[in-house]
Amino acid sequence: MNRYLHILILLLTITVSSNGVAQQQNMANVNNITNIEGIERESVLLPWEDVNKRIKENMFVKVETNKKQCFVGEPLLVTYKLYTRLRSHSSVVDAPTFSGCSVIEMTTNESKEEDVKINGKLFRTYIIRKVQIFPLQEGALQLGSASLNNDIAFYKKQANGYQNSTQSVKLTNEPTNIQVLPLPPDSLHKSFTGVIGKFFIVARVIKSVDTANDNNSLELKITGNGNFMNIACPTVFWPSTVQAFEPQASELLDKLSFPVLGQKIFNIPFTCKKVGEVIIPPITFIYFDADSKKYVSTETDSIHITVKPEVPVIDESRLSPKITNIYYLWIIPFIAAIAGFILLFSVVRKKKGSVSDRKKNTVIEEHKLNDIDTNTNDFKAKFTNLLSTDDGLLFYTKAKVLSFELIHASKDKAEMATLENIIALCNEALYTPIIPDKNLIINTLKVIIHSRM
Repeated sequence: MNRYLHILILLLTITVSSNGVAQQQNMANVNNITNIEGIERESVLLPWEDVNKRIKENMFVKVETNKKQCFVGEPLLVTYKLYTRLRSHSSVVDAPTFSGCSVIEMTTNESKEEDVKINGKLFRTYIIRKVQIFPLQEGALQLGSASLNNDIAFYKKQANGYQNSTQSVKLTNEPTNIQVLPLPPDSLHKSFTGVIGKFFIVARVIKSVDTANDNNSLELKITGNGNFMNIACPTVFWPSTVQAFEPQASELLDKLSFPVLGQKIFNIPFTCKKVGEVIIPPITFIYFDADSKKYVSTETDSIHITVKPEVPVIDESRLSPKITNIYYLWIIPFIAAIAGFILLFSVVRKKKGSVSDRKKNTVIEEHKLNDIDTNTNDFKAKFTNLLSTDDGLLFYTKAKVLSFELIHASKDKAEMATLENIIALCNEALYTPIIPDKNLIINTLKVIIHSRM
């Protein structure tokens, strides 16, 4: 009889899936739940045992947060889990909502179950929903509830053996409140926009040697982790001889990291109106560090631009018609003779070329294209190798090659533009006295490679 019971228990599985507004969560067909200590015993009821008490002690829904107290706008990690020592078929009927918060979804189908001990008992846990939220106002924040319908399998001991029975129950997590604190006052940072996290900023212009009345662009890159949605373009104090235009923003973010990791880029077109030296003063970016509970100012270096005179436009209408006609009458036959010679040479050379030579050239070109490896694991290995490179010139050479390979494998225009900027920085390090920030290159490549995993 015990052997027959054990076989029946092995055939049971637990499945939990979310519906409605919640993202689908993979929690199905967990056959190795028999590894939980005492699971067979918990599924067997003796005649005098209370089934509701057994469920309450061995199955529940819980909401977990990384903090019980946070600041307005600070990222908060919220995870809803099912804890169980019983066999059941479970489904989400009420998904949690988050009023008064901005939300980034982190629930994926790749989440795996985990075993956790509570009061000496081993429970298996399943993620129902995982999000990071950003409270928008101070005060008590009550997190929404997740409710699951559960059909739980039991075996009741009878005089003549064991009888299979199913108990249906709805489980909901207990209410949880988070205390949201106001940001501390700081009159010194009037340009603060509510950004919380850890960041740094760098700036550069596309052309450090410019021409008067020509197009140029200032690029601001803010890299780090935290509340990217509140990042606005920092104020630039332009010299009076410069005309600036509206900035354009782009992002490269890993939203499955907590807090969000990535980079926000602002490109500001501008034109230098006068010849001479133009200096763009340091640009300040202010954020609040919740760990130290302090406002932090980070700024760029000042940018120097040499503006040269614009190239004069020749007015052809003022040229002598006689000189112009004589010039063209002389040069046209000369150009025609050269073109005829090149055409004749090409025809003769083409006839001499064999079919095998053309095939050989084609194979060589294909091998050149195949030299660029688009394998994600290879990118990760090359990035690891890059981190261990101490030599400056070798570091920028490897970073440049890796960026070329990533561009070849990318179809995202914003990502390709970011990689082209990295290549430009590497070229500055290799061919000019300018030494770019290595951490900026490393963090940007890390985000791009991580997004492909």
